[in-house]
Amino acid sequence: MQQLQSSASKQGELRVRRQLVEAMIFEGLIKYEETRLDQWTSLFTLIGQNCTYRCEGRKMAFDRIRIKENHIFLVGEDQTLLEATLEHLVAELLSTPKDKARLLKELHLTSKLCEWNERHLQMPMSRRDSSYEELESEIIEGHPYHPCFKSRTGFTIDDHKNYGPEAKQQFLLQWVAVRRCYTQIAVLEEEESFWKKELGHLMWDELLAKLSTFDATYEEYTFLPVHPWQWHNMQHELAELIEQKDLIPLDVKGDYYRATQSVRTLWNCSNSEKAHLKCSMNMVNTSSLRKLHAHAVCAAPHISAWLKQVIQLDDYLQNEASLVVLGEYAGVIFEPDTRKHSGQLEGQLGSIWRESVRLYMKDGEEAVPFTVLMMLEKDGRPFIADWLLQYGTEEWLERLIEVSVIPVWHLLVAHGIAVEAHAQNMILLHQDGWPTRVVLRDFHDSIEYSEAFIVDKDIVPDFAKIHTRFKDAPTDHYYWMSSVEALRELMMDTLFVFHLSELSHLLEEQYGFEEVSFWRQVRNGIHKHFERFPSLYARNEQLQHTREHIYVESLLAKKVQNQEEGNFRHIVSNTLAQVDKRRNDDVLC
Repeated sequence: MQQLQSSASKQGELRVRRQLVEAMIFEGLIKYEETRLDQWTSLFTLIGQNCTYRCEGRKMAFDRIRIKENHIFLVGEDQTLLEATLEHLVAELLSTPKDKARLLKELHLTSKLCEWNERHLQMPMSRRDSSYEELESEIIEGHPYHPCFKSRTGFTIDDHKNYGPEAKQQFLLQWVAVRRCYTQIAVLEEEESFWKKELGHLMWDELLAKLSTFDATYEEYTFLPVHPWQWHNMQHELAELIEQKDLIPLDVKGDYYRATQSVRTLWNCSNSEKAHLKCSMNMVNTSSLRKLHAHAVCAAPHISAWLKQVIQLDDYLQNEASLVVLGEYAGVIFEPDTRKHSGQLEGQLGSIWRESVRLYMKDGEEAVPFTVLMMLEKDGRPFIADWLLQYGTEEWLERLIEVSVIPVWHLLVAHGIAVEAHAQNMILLHQDGWPTRVVLRDFHDSIEYSEAFIVDKDIVPDFAKIHTRFKDAPTDHYYWMSSVEALRELMMDTLFVFHLSELSHLLEEQYGFEEVSFWRQVRNGIHKHFERFPSLYARNEQLQHTREHIYVESLLAKKVQNQEEGNFRHIVSNTLAQVDKRRNDDVLC
C-alpha cells in the first residue's frame, strides 16, 4: 500500500529504503531479532556484518514485513540512532565495489524517477473516474514489494518523459523489414491475412511499396514493429544488420501508442480495441531484463489458444465465471545467426500482439488493473473506498474472491494449469464497483503444468515442434514442472503472497478489517467451491495449500545475485494454514 505524497523532498528514497529493509528481513538476508512493543508494533533489531539497525513495523500475512517508513536507524557506537542510508544497507548485502555500485545504481534510479514524478506530474485527487487506459498511466506507484520498482536501467529523464507510462506521451513505432531466414513468425493463420487484418490494407500496401524501393520482396522479408527507445539505443548493434540488408528500416507511420504500467507493453491510443504490443526493451526493471525470448514468442499463440480451448470445454469457467484470457495471438522476433551476427542481438528485436480488454467488456462494465485496488488516493482514501461503503467490506470482498480467486484456482485444480496471477497480470471487470469477472493476461513465459497433474494431455501444445529450444529440454526450465508443489508455489506466490496480501494489508490498516478475516474468506471461498465440485476434492488436496509453511520466490536475493535464472526461494508461514488452525481453536473454545 502506497499513498501518493504531495511533498517532493525524499519520499522516493524513503520508500526505496523501506522496501529494501522489508525484503531483507522477509527473505532472511540479514539476521534480526523481533521484540513486540504492543499489539500492533514490533521493534526489529537487524544484526548486519558491519552495523546494527533498528526499525519499527509489523510481521503480517505470509510473514510479509511492513516497516514504518521514517523509522529505520543505524545504531551508533554509543547507542545513538543515526539515519540508515541505502549505502549502509547495500553494504550488508554485497561485498565487492562493483556489485554494490550495480545495486545502488538501480536503487538510486528508482528514487530519482519517483522524485521526478512527484515534482512534475499533476496527479488527480482521485483516479476513481479514470478509464482503464488512463489508469495504466496513472498507477505510478510501481511494485509494492520490490525495492527496484522503477529502476529502468538505461532510461534518462528525457526517456522517462517520452516513453514512461506516467508522462502519458504518445509515440510512433519504428517499422522494419527483417529477412525471413533470421526471423521466427508465430501466427495461427495465414501470415498475409494476419498483416492485412492487423494493419489495414492501406498500411499493408504502404509497407510493401516501401520495401520494394530497396529491391526487396515480401517473399524474402517480413515486418516487425520496434519500440522507438530500443531503436535509438541499439543503433551501433543494428548498423551491421542494416548494411547487410538483414534488416531494412521503413519510413512508415502507423498507429500511435502509449506505455502501460510494464513500460514495454504498449496500448494503441489510435484505437483502444486494437492489440496491445509487447516489445523487446534492453532495460532492467524490477528483477528482469525486458527483452523477449524467441522460444516464448513462438509459444505465445499456442499457449493462448490452449487456454481458450480449456475454458471453452469447462462449463463453470466458460458460462458461470466467464473467465477471460487476453490472447497473445501473434509474435515476430529476429533470431540472429550465431555464425554471422552479434550475440548481443539475441531477444532484442521482437514483438507480441495481445488482445485488448475492450474486446470483452459488456455494456455497463468497466475495467481496472488489479494494481489499483490496494492504492490510496491523494484525497487520503483508498481507491475502493466508495465501493466498500456501497456494498459492505465483507460482501464486496466475498464477491471479489468469487470472481477472481476461484476461477484461477479452479483452472489449476480442474485442469492442472498454473498461471502467474500477480496484480499486473490481472484486470477486474466490474459494474459500478461490483466485481463481475476477471481477466488474465501475459502467458508467453509465465504458465506452468506438471505431466502428472495435467488433465487433458491431448490438447497441451507440442512445444518440441514449436521451437528447437524446447526439444529434449529438462523439466522445471520452461513450462513443464516436475511436481505439483511447483504449481502451488507459483499460484500462491503470485496471487496471495505478493498480490492479495497488499489488499488484506490495506483493509486492516484503513478499516480495521483484520487480515485473518480476509484470508479466512479466501480459504472458505476455495473450500465452498470444491464442495460444489466434489469430484475435484482429492485433486485440490494434492496441492496442500493449507500446509504450515510454503516456499515463495526471493525477489531481492535474485536481484542481489544479478541472475534471472536460478532457484531463489525461501520458506514462509502459510496464512491459509494459520486461519484454518485459528478457526479450529475457536470451535474448541
